[in-house]
Amino acid sequence: TYSRKVFLPLTNLCRDYCGYCTFRKDPGDPGARTMTPDEVLEVASAGARLGCKEALFSLGDKPEALFPAMRQELQHYGHRRTLDYLVQMCQLVLEHTPLLPHANPGVMGPKDLARLREVSPSMGLMLETTSRRLLGPGMAHDNTPDKDPAVRLKTIANAGKLQIPFTTGILIGIGETFRERVDALCAIRELQERYGHIQEVIIQNFRAKPNIPMQAQPEPTLLDFLRTIAVARLVLGGQMNLQAPPNLTPEEYQMLITGGINDWGGVS
Repeated sequence: TYSRKVFLPLTNLCRDYCGYCTFRKDPGDPGARTMTPDEVLEVASAGARLGCKEALFSLGDKPEALFPAMRQELQHYGHRRTLDYLVQMCQLVLEHTPLLPHANPGVMGPKDLARLREVSPSMGLMLETTSRRLLGPGMAHDNTPDKDPAVRLKTIANAGKLQIPFTTGILIGIGETFRERVDALCAIRELQERYGHIQEVIIQNFRAKPNIPMQAQPEPTLLDFLRTIAVARLVLGGQMNLQAPPNLTPEEYQMLITGGINDWGGVS
């Protein structure tokens, strides 16, 4: 299965500096931007005309906490926080298109989750890892306050308490051990057993790209990727929707089915 989706990068400004990220920008960087309401509606409407069912909102974590320029831009739209602007844009899409918003807004508290639930039928937050080692100096999550595993697990748990259909997953090849991957999968399984709200789990592979701090980091091999997918299927059971993004393994993505996935996720 897959979801026909239109991608809405609401803002690529972010206060986190993950070593592997190609999405985030600082104000003034080439390509740094925050979508206007007109742009959101234009892109969403174009997606609807092409047969999309899902409006995937992606955005950086709390950029207003770090950048005065973002605070000014939000003020222009009558908001103090990016999360408030996201709620407004999800409402805009719901009112003016047939699309269903799926929001990936980063870590949130129960009040924001409950408010966003009114306009976003499903949400997502990648756990990525449960390894606190990766928060250390020079590691993948150095200088990333929103990548503390305990905080991310709490967000996923709070979504479970509110019975929000939720997507999460792990990111492999960012410095974690195989044991740490399994620990993260077991943490996801525990949350699912407790709340039953996780609708799919993504196994995502790191890809080295130019101009990122981890550009020299070795990528996971196809065998390592398949092994991780197979273990995820065993850990999470046969009923879980297990997903791997085909665009990150463009030459060999068909092989991933043999590992145990049953979903390609959102295809733009």
